[in-house]
Amino acid sequence: MVQIFRNFFHVLKRSLGASIFNVAGLSVAFAVFTAILIQVDYEYSYNDSFPKADQIYRLEMKKESGNQYSSLVPKPFYKLIKSEIPELSFSCIIGKSFGSAAFTVVRQSGDMDFFEDSYGYTDTCVVRVFDLEVVAGDYRQALTEKNKLFLPLSLARKYFGGTDAVGKTVLFGGNREMTIAAVYRDVPSNSIFQNMPYSGSFNQWESWNQWNYETYYVIPEGTDFQALEYKLRGVNNEMTDRLGDYEIEFYPLKELYFADVRHVREASGNKAMTNVLLLIGCLILIVALVNFVNFSTALAPSRIKSLNTQKTFGATNRFLHFCIVSEAMMFALISCFLGFLWCYLLGTTSLQEALYASLNPLHHTELSFFIIGISLVVGWVAGCYPAFYMTSFPPALVLKGSPALSPCGVYLRNTLVVFQYVVSVALIIGILLISRQLEWMKNRPWGIDKEHVVFLKANGDIFTQRNAFRNELLHNSAIVNITSASELIGDVDMQHWFFNASVNGEDRMIDCDVCMVAPNYLDFFGLKVLEGDSCISPRDSTIMVNETFKEKYGFDPMGKEMAGMKVGRIVKDFNLLPLQENIRPLLLGIKEEWAHYFYIKINAAARNEALTHIRNTLHNFSPTYGYDVKFLDDHLNSLYGNEERLGKLVNVFGFATILIALMGVYGLVLFNAKFKAKEIGLRKVNGATNWQMVVLLNGTFLRLVFLSFVIACPLTGYALSFWLNSFAYRTTLSAGIFLLAGLIVLVITLLTISWQSWKAANANPVEVLRSE
Repeated sequence: MVQIFRNFFHVLKRSLGASIFNVAGLSVAFAVFTAILIQVDYEYSYNDSFPKADQIYRLEMKKESGNQYSSLVPKPFYKLIKSEIPELSFSCIIGKSFGSAAFTVVRQSGDMDFFEDSYGYTDTCVVRVFDLEVVAGDYRQALTEKNKLFLPLSLARKYFGGTDAVGKTVLFGGNREMTIAAVYRDVPSNSIFQNMPYSGSFNQWESWNQWNYETYYVIPEGTDFQALEYKLRGVNNEMTDRLGDYEIEFYPLKELYFADVRHVREASGNKAMTNVLLLIGCLILIVALVNFVNFSTALAPSRIKSLNTQKTFGATNRFLHFCIVSEAMMFALISCFLGFLWCYLLGTTSLQEALYASLNPLHHTELSFFIIGISLVVGWVAGCYPAFYMTSFPPALVLKGSPALSPCGVYLRNTLVVFQYVVSVALIIGILLISRQLEWMKNRPWGIDKEHVVFLKANGDIFTQRNAFRNELLHNSAIVNITSASELIGDVDMQHWFFNASVNGEDRMIDCDVCMVAPNYLDFFGLKVLEGDSCISPRDSTIMVNETFKEKYGFDPMGKEMAGMKVGRIVKDFNLLPLQENIRPLLLGIKEEWAHYFYIKINAAARNEALTHIRNTLHNFSPTYGYDVKFLDDHLNSLYGNEERLGKLVNVFGFATILIALMGVYGLVLFNAKFKAKEIGLRKVNGATNWQMVVLLNGTFLRLVFLSFVIACPLTGYALSFWLNSFAYRTTLSAGIFLLAGLIVLVITLLTISWQSWKAANANPVEVLRSE
């Protein structure tokens, strides 16, 4: 063991530059690999934190005649199941809010603090199903009595500065006093159960037509699900009639995050993109490993003589193999711990915002030990080839020349360099395409006039005085126009209705998004009426549908009765949903009494005056109002958070990969210049110019860049085409992106290697030949 450490420090001292390159490259690779593995583990362990996670299922509804899929069911459906099917009695119901609400805390001093959070309804069984830990109060009281709240510990601390929250009050929506009756410990953030205030008072929908609830069931292992689902549909004729042609199925809780169908109001993962992220992490580690092998084989000429000297003094090949592999494992272990340090420091930068989980390795003990184990494996793999390679030459060949520069050694290093370049080119193409797609989505027209528009959500005080509030705002010339709607543009949590409509004597099931608006909504956003009267009065009882509604259902809806109202207009398609989604069938109704979102168009030249006037008016009408005014453009840009997060991750990790690869290339240039010093000297003595020597040293790498580009383009293009297919609206995968990526790699390579090549070419040939 002493000999191993002695060899390690001897190598470190003799090859300090190469050792620094090795440790630097490997440590950066381990930092990136650790960050990626933390994120991947966060996503793959989604919903794993619940003790009964393997037995919890959610009831899902899938329409047999189409692709309509819903995780929401009517509350009477849940009650009927629970009462008539004993096997499903261990269950709970959760109704999540559409959007958020203002929670106002009035301090003893009279000051008010405003918070904006989501909220939900649930029953008392939720504590047993998800094994929630109640840290204070009576959760039964919180979920059954009027105006009581079941609060997560994090919000108790946020609202009241500590854990002693039971008995204290908040104003819900600015004017409804609610008392904290119980506090529960927060569940991990990678869970379907959301840490937000729950109350039995938030139950608003008791009708069979209101599909607003998720239902979860604890089902023991070994249950016959086919028989259970059959029993569900046959529970009585009323249920079968009301559900229509929906197919009932139970979806495992642990599979919901990566489900193929996007569910409303819950986080969803993209398994393909998570695997791509993991692949990037592995590739970065492999690139660093390749660097290690390249450096080790490039150092072979100087080490082979030393190793053969040890053989002369009785060292066996097995012992030398063990020493070289142990050195590599030590380098890898040092790099791993340095990588943990870099990862921790990354967590203090803006990169942390792009990841869901903390980047501090100390918060992920099991994962950190796993990565340490990976580092030892990497060290072992990186050391095996050099160990056998450097001990495979007989002493006579060692004395004769430099076996490390034999055709076999050169071919291996070139192959590894090509691999590094392929990864670098692929990542640059990915960086360029993701940036282009994100920019394209941000700038793509929504089909509405959204410039200089702010919005706010009315609380009870504002809504009951909406006409006076609107008139007061319009008194200021900085306010151009005002309208209102029941839905926020860009919010996927829209109302969705299911109803029957008679079409040419045939009963048709219709499902569509629904938005109730003020009469001037179309004019405010510049929407075009394709059929019907474009003039709308406040008392207009007709409804409007969009082009997609007409195209999907294949009949002319004009004059037809839908959901008890008659269709009087067809509106040109526009986007109400984020641009990741296709435009869906939409029904617009004139019902201001449902419209809680106010849209306000302001004078761009008087922006500050307009915002001040709006905020003052809000305070005058509702002193406890807790929302702030937001620009519609900012809200719509925020909808691309996942894409921006992915873009930031690919940028950072891609840059790290390219940096590691170029470090390896630069190191090889150094060694090539050293071992070709004699050849350069002889050529210069025979009349070769410095420029010819630079071309000689750079030519090999430029050919490798070209070969890598040819390999990387088809592979990357094929992979990225799948990613683009996940968007309803997408940019094109043009040849310009590939050419730009190749040019970037070429320029970076030339800048990396040319200076060292020029130095080697300018060396005095007499001095070089004398030393040789």
